Amino acid sequence: MSSSGAVSIQSARLSQIGVNRQVLKEGSSVLVRVIADRGGGKYEGSVAGVRVQLTSSKPLQAGDSFAATISVKNGLVVVTPKDISGMAGLQGAGEIALQFNEVSQSQLFSLLESLGLPADNLSSSILQSFKQMGLKMDSVLANKIRSLALRFAGKEKSAAEVLSLLAQKGIEADEDEIKALLTFLESEEGSGPGRNLEKEIPSHKKKSKEKLINRINSTEGAWYFLPFEMVEVAESLEENRHILGKGCLRLLFDTVNSLKLLNLDCVYNNRRYLFSLSYDGNQIKNTYFNVIEDGVKTDTEDKVKELKKHFMTAGINPGKIIWTDEEVLEGSASGLESFVSFGGEI
Repeated sequence: MSSSGAVSIQSARLSQIGVNRQVLKEGSSVLVRVIADRGGGKYEGSVAGVRVQLTSSKPLQAGDSFAATISVKNGLVVVTPKDISGMAGLQGAGEIALQFNEVSQSQLFSLLESLGLPADNLSSSILQSFKQMGLKMDSVLANKIRSLALRFAGKEKSAAEVLSLLAQKGIEADEDEIKALLTFLESEEGSGPGRNLEKEIPSHKKKSKEKLINRINSTEGAWYFLPFEMVEVAESLEENRHILGKGCLRLLFDTVNSLKLLNLDCVYNNRRYLFSLSYDGNQIKNTYFNVIEDGVKTDTEDKVKELKKHFMTAGINPGKIIWTDEEVLEGSASGLESFVSFGGEI
């Protein structure tokens, strides 16, 4: 749910893990339907095609349906009936408040098993990548990505993210190209402070990764990669070029080409900086970050205060600033994605 009142409404059981989601905004119209009376004032209902459990102090009838309006009040998603004049059971019922609940690890693993996926962190990561990019859940595709990712020993999660991205953009790539890209991204991002910034990737692997990055960036879709270097160059000699830092920007756009995430992984001055900025429209909603110095995590409270000062000096509203674990922010930061289910009360 965003500050502009956007609501993620999902359908059926698989939608609890972010599949087939329908994004509704403040003022959107939805159809509410009473499916069954479960007794004791409990009902099974449907809101925008989503099955929910409803509780009503007024008697309802199975088959009742009505149009309603989405709104957000006091942090709750609310569905307000538009016209209930012909439905005595709903007179005075007022609003339907939907409460979102984060799916537990055990529930998620149960869903993975129902999809025919091993219940482990790699499968969870694949689903998170799908959800992050708005991909519909395809258990066949998810299993294929998992099988391919397992070929990249030690880089399975990164491989799964890249393979999911390629699937979203409809790009074919062979194993050598993917391996070259993963090696390059590890060189730019993941090796951490203390590594040799001047170390070069073999030329044939560099060409492979450049070709794949160019194909990714020239194909419309979710993610774009922007590798960069910070260099110091002597005034006269290019060969005196000295790399001070390097990293990669990853930009995630939604289906209407609005920036959704900006991720930065950069090593500079013997520190590794990890950032993931989530956007709502043109505004930063949340700033997730982590800083590692000489391989040691720094004081989180001091870093949050320091970062707030930098944003204030630059005149930028960073939204909520959140210190986040390194493993969550690495790569596409798909670890930030959570899965929700919800019920409701009339």
